Amino acid sequence: MLSLVNYLYSKQEIIDALHGKQGQRHFKFRYDLLDKDDNKIKELDSVIEGEVSMASLASIKRTAKFRLEDRGDINFLTDRIQPFALLRMRDGEYIEFPLGIFLLSSPTRKDENKSVYRDVEAYDGLLILRDDKFDTRYTVPVGTNYHQAVIDILASAGITKHNIEQTDKVLPVDMEFMPGTEKLEAINALLQAINYTPLFVDVYGYFTSMTYRSPSIRAAEYTYKDDELSIIYPGMEEELDLFSVANKWVVVCSNAEQSLVSSYTNSNPNSPTSTVSRGRTIVDYREVTDIADQQSLDAYVQRIAFEASQVYGKLTFETALNPLHDYMDVLEVDYSPLGIKGKYVETGWTMPLKAGARMKHEVRRIINI
Repeated sequence: MLSLVNYLYSKQEIIDALHGKQGQRHFKFRYDLLDKDDNKIKELDSVIEGEVSMASLASIKRTAKFRLEDRGDINFLTDRIQPFALLRMRDGEYIEFPLGIFLLSSPTRKDENKSVYRDVEAYDGLLILRDDKFDTRYTVPVGTNYHQAVIDILASAGITKHNIEQTDKVLPVDMEFMPGTEKLEAINALLQAINYTPLFVDVYGYFTSMTYRSPSIRAAEYTYKDDELSIIYPGMEEELDLFSVANKWVVVCSNAEQSLVSSYTNSNPNSPTSTVSRGRTIVDYREVTDIADQQSLDAYVQRIAFEASQVYGKLTFETALNPLHDYMDVLEVDYSPLGIKGKYVETGWTMPLKAGARMKHEVRRIINI
């Protein structure tokens, strides 16, 4: 969830306004036009409607759609759009929430009622790293610090805005990437080797990654509850899928310099997919070559075990607009019609940029294993 520490209002005052505690909620929206270095050019008044989505498990995580009147003032090859949601507080003042910085496509123009419009697909900065590929074999030498290796690839793509957590881990062997490899793929391979999150771009355009922390040990950042201040719409759906979930994971890391093995077994009797509950063992076996050390391999195995075990309980639901959502939020969901009460991690959301619209959420139940 977005941080609320730099606002003139308390976190509770903002949440009260989002839930309409003092009266009707009121949103409006603003769109800033930025240059290729994310410097503001001006405010746009030509955007007719917009929508922002987060798909935390996708390679490009934050996307948007804009319908706008084409007045010839946007360079679709270099300019960017940064939308904001503005929420009216109890005293009548508005506070704003940034929703991301987006690179633009340039679709065919259409004329309607003597005006020209474009329907624009837009993407966060990860598009730069997906489109930029190595044109020769790229080698990260043994002994290179992982943090520096990531920064070097970002710099080669012209990216200087980043927030990558520091590490003292270094590559135990050379890591090579073939010509044609996407730079995003290479960076994520380096981050995975030290059990960091995949690269994502925050709402201010910073390329970000840090040590992965299991949602099971993270506190819930927001609560959705169907009480008198609920903003949940009726019609929540729950999907249960237990059939193919493994309960033992084995990963082997082999290369010229090291051979490491790590395994993890879900034997928790409270987990519906554990060896105890199912009475049998379903093994997920993998081989990898690029892991920094035994500690990183152990953390990686626990991570894939946890993530695989969350697939059995999925929720999809709609709420009123909530611009606080970000990447892989941890939520508490309490919905009495289906008897749902627990902690969930959000894997996707879509928010139309229109007052009164409904926001869609996809979450997975967090199960301790």
